[in-house]
Amino acid sequence: MNTTYSYTRCGFGCAARDVTPPVGIYARSWGAATHDVAEGIHRPFTATAAVFAPLDDDRPTLALVAVDIGWFQYGPDERALRAAVRARTGLDEASLLISMSHTHAGPNANSQLRDKPGVELIRPYLDHLTDQIGAAVEEAIAALEPAWVTYGHGRCALATNRDLWDADAGRFAAGYNPDVPADDTLLVARVTGDAGDVRATLFNYACHPTTLAWENRLLSPDYIGAAREVLESVFAAPALFLQGASGELAPRDDYVGDAAVADRNGRQLGYAAAAAVEALPPPGTQFAYTGIVASGANLGTWEYRPCDEAQLARASRLEAVLTYVELARKDDLGVVESAPGAPPESPQEREKRLRREFLRLELGDGPTHAMPLWAWRLGEALLVAVGNEPYSDFQTELRRRFAGTPLLVLMTVNGGVGYLPPRDTYGSGRYQEQQSPYAPGCLEDAIEAAANALAGLQPATPASG
Repeated sequence: MNTTYSYTRCGFGCAARDVTPPVGIYARSWGAATHDVAEGIHRPFTATAAVFAPLDDDRPTLALVAVDIGWFQYGPDERALRAAVRARTGLDEASLLISMSHTHAGPNANSQLRDKPGVELIRPYLDHLTDQIGAAVEEAIAALEPAWVTYGHGRCALATNRDLWDADAGRFAAGYNPDVPADDTLLVARVTGDAGDVRATLFNYACHPTTLAWENRLLSPDYIGAAREVLESVFAAPALFLQGASGELAPRDDYVGDAAVADRNGRQLGYAAAAAVEALPPPGTQFAYTGIVASGANLGTWEYRPCDEAQLARASRLEAVLTYVELARKDDLGVVESAPGAPPESPQEREKRLRREFLRLELGDGPTHAMPLWAWRLGEALLVAVGNEPYSDFQTELRRRFAGTPLLVLMTVNGGVGYLPPRDTYGSGRYQEQQSPYAPGCLEDAIEAAANALAGLQPATPASG
């Protein structure tokens, strides 16, 4: 009798770079803001690269970069960044994931903006970001050494549901709803060298980084900065935050200008993740029952033993797949309603025009859009990533189907165009279904496509613990 945990056995390298944008850069992310440029820095922004490679081949296989950025508002900017990193590192399309934290307190990453204060800093910032991400991946490749990745789960109550029905206004608001439970799943991974040293931690959690809103004038990774600080101080190793499927999830304490609130939110997540990592077993082991020791009571004893050859073989397999999901488009591309009577040059109306142009460029003229979806096998774990913002149903349903296999679920990866809301939310007036360019059924189609991709990669004998 034994308890088996899930592992990846691979070559691993990790490197981080400071990618804090310059003060004075154009940073309007909120229509209600009364300022256009960032006036200071709350916490540094980082780009951290983790590279996974098979031990029987010195070519890097998979690169995952966690970076503090919100989103790209001009698709060619994101694609140029990724193409430059691929050219520099030799990685293919399926093997490079740039996971954006989705902070809403960062710069407006759009090289096409004109006639706004601070826009002259955007292009140099994007060039710097591209260079630093490429350098981090190269350094991680150079640092490859044998390692074990050990997976586990925790819980964190930071995320809450944000689809709130305002009976007085007769419409939905995007704000804390205390009556609907939120997915609180926290998936963690600890990377350990063969000498027992912790080389990195990863934490995958779904919660919109919208603590800091229109009153905030500082560049900030939002709650992610403090969460990362907790893990890095405990384990003395880089920590990678991976944003989960958080289309309808956000902190309870939200939309403020006080950076201390973001730090408090982050410490909730950081301590929860640290506790989950501390609970992980020694790398590459099973927990085996060894029998009874008579000591007044009959005490059942257990010990850690090395995993067997079959599990080692499963843990050593790495794969990457890029597939495309045909999602039906709306006839009228998703644009959020403005406040009644908004003048043509109001921030809300300008945003509507910019968004329509962005969607026209990204989606083309056809009735469907081929949404990219990445699926990885990391030994006995799986990973799925999309650029868009699905509701948490995406992760809860996929984890239900692949129960027993750790499943990292990432959104805002390698670009994206909008939300993936459930079919039954359409017509409700929720922000997400107004903003989405996709027709009803987009989330459900994405779930089925992801399940099919993951099924082709799933370990033949999933671990039981």
